[in-house]
Amino acid sequence: MVEKVKQIKIDEDLFRMIYQYFIYGREDETELIKAGIKDKMDKMILRNIYTESKTAESVEERENARKEYLDRKEIPEDFRW
Repeated sequence: MVEKVKQIKIDEDLFRMIYQYFIYGREDETELIKAGIKDKMDKMILRNIYTESKTAESVEERENARKEYLDRKEIPEDFRW
């Protein structure tokens, strides 16, 4: 059975910058492209950790994922449940 490939969404502005970089060789927005892609990857990682905190098989795995998620979101220890 073939596994379905996941798709992701990116902002239209980021897509345009990437398009111009590869099609027209515009390198003036390279840092913006890198920042946009890094931001998207960070959001994807956070989403995966959040999902793990809700769906992991064991309570310990869910709790570890929950703590990692809150750490990455920089939620103070005294504000957590």
